[in-house]
Amino acid sequence: MSSNAQSTGRQDRPSKETGINPAPILYFVSVVSCVLGGFMLLPVLVDLVDRHDDYLPLLVCAAGTIFVGSGVAIATHGRHLRISQNETLLLLPITWMVASLVCALPFMLAETKLSLTDAVFESVSGLTTTGSTVMSGLDNAPRGLLMWRFLTQWIGGFGVVTIAVLALPFLRIGGLQLFSLDLSPNSTKFVPRMTEVVGQIGMIYILLTILCAVCFWIAGMNAFDAIGHAMTALATGGYSSHDASLGFFDSAAIEWISVVFMALGAMPFGLYIVALYGRPDVLFRDQQVRLFLLIILMATLMFAAWRIAKADEHWLDALRQGAFVTVSTITTTGFTSHDFSFWGSFPEMLALLLMLVGGCTGSTVGGIKVFRLHTMMQLLRAQIHRQIYPHGTFRITFNGESIPDAVRAGVATYIFIYLIMLAALALAIAATGLSFTESLGAAATALGNNGPGLGSIYGPCCTFREAPDITKWLMSFGMLAGRLEILMLIIPLSRAFWRA
Repeated sequence: MSSNAQSTGRQDRPSKETGINPAPILYFVSVVSCVLGGFMLLPVLVDLVDRHDDYLPLLVCAAGTIFVGSGVAIATHGRHLRISQNETLLLLPITWMVASLVCALPFMLAETKLSLTDAVFESVSGLTTTGSTVMSGLDNAPRGLLMWRFLTQWIGGFGVVTIAVLALPFLRIGGLQLFSLDLSPNSTKFVPRMTEVVGQIGMIYILLTILCAVCFWIAGMNAFDAIGHAMTALATGGYSSHDASLGFFDSAAIEWISVVFMALGAMPFGLYIVALYGRPDVLFRDQQVRLFLLIILMATLMFAAWRIAKADEHWLDALRQGAFVTVSTITTTGFTSHDFSFWGSFPEMLALLLMLVGGCTGSTVGGIKVFRLHTMMQLLRAQIHRQIYPHGTFRITFNGESIPDAVRAGVATYIFIYLIMLAALALAIAATGLSFTESLGAAATALGNNGPGLGSIYGPCCTFREAPDITKWLMSFGMLAGRLEILMLIIPLSRAFWRA
């Protein structure tokens, strides 16, 4: 063979890419950091209006974040910014971890002067919309810092939705590929341009937040509380400006308003977009939404019946308390108004199960998700029928469409990993000194991004301030794992990922 032919053969042979290109990862992370720094200016304005000295450390945090972020963005801009799937799998967990560190800065430098452990815990809890906290004395805290807590959850909620709708389906994480959407007239899925989708989600998110804030204000909240609680209700996060959470207001109207908007935040935002295109019926024809609402109804009635039987509550009060606890728990919001840990063992166990279930896929919530529960119920039903009719053929469907084998396998795998992670996390937390109930509650609330734990020390009325530092770090890891659908945090740790 001639040298020319050999040369041509070498040129025709596809070149093999090696390693991970850090440029697009650094660029994206730096842009996100700049955005977070820009949001820090809002609490600065609040403290300036209040003439509170806390504006200075917040301003330092904002300026430093923007300066460093913009410097890295300028340095990496235009340097081979095309990103591969492997780089995306690395990009998402790195972005969330860096964002958690950036958002921890105000908690460390502001009046609260939290330790690194507590600041990271509070930051991770905010961005993942978990709602667990180490802070107390919120009623007298500077409003600028309270606004920053609200903002971390509101930003995190929007980030959760956009990742769930845009990134996870195409990465085939846990069966979510069924939610890559299409706006055709005969489909409930959508695939317009990515920027268009993000813009539509943002518009819906903002409009629902404004509507919720107006409702809270009409119900009796002041403007600051109404805006802040609207942010965390839509983000299903649960941070409040009062130690007693929504119980501070002692208002049935506020509780019912929060029930409505927490439920709206826990339903698929992709369906809201489809509804905007002239198909509002899809929201209530969706099997996942129907099952979600059915679970809420059943759990509400069980809580209400328990309160009527055990506490002799009036049936209207029992229904309101049951609905509030049910929706706050299953949507993983974590607002508290009634401490169910004092209601008895049955309500605690029911609340734990709701923590594990979570809300709908494509929303701001954590947990296993109702779609996966729906799929597993169908798989169980099909397996029972196969035992009765060995030669029968049984379809597993979602909204009338067959669920592919890859999706079923993804769902089963995710639930298995979720339960293994829950057990491992609970065991690790128990080793730090917490009791069985406290360990299980802390693991479930972290992995499910729920907020309150279980028991009298870390339950709905309390904080995790007195928990050991190692417990807080374990819970922070669990919160990130639950928010990133677990696999997103595990895959970059595998040897196969770096060999691909």
